[in-house]
Amino acid sequence: MQNPLDELYDRYNRFVPDAEIQKKIEACHQQLIRSLEKPERKLILQIIDGKDMISGFYAKESFACGFWLAWRLLSQLHHYQSDRPPEESLKENGRFIMREGDAADEA
Repeated sequence: MQNPLDELYDRYNRFVPDAEIQKKIEACHQQLIRSLEKPERKLILQIIDGKDMISGFYAKESFACGFWLAWRLLSQLHHYQSDRPPEESLKENGRFIMREGDAADEA
């Protein structure tokens, strides 16, 4: 079973790399393939794979930190507006809303 935060990350992460940058990367990759012997190519690919894994890990970690920060802020808001549970402050798409009059309730 997948971690719920991983599921959320996968659902909302719609990063699409720039096509021009992708072309440049592919061109450099092809140049390396032609200029290096097999052991060196394997080493370069291992380095790239390792960097991609680190980048993916930190992207998910950043997403999780942002999620928990948002949840804590929502929980604090609920503490000040205790007439409803925090889940009621979310729309169906998961975005935070304040009902009309919520800000006036704090004053």
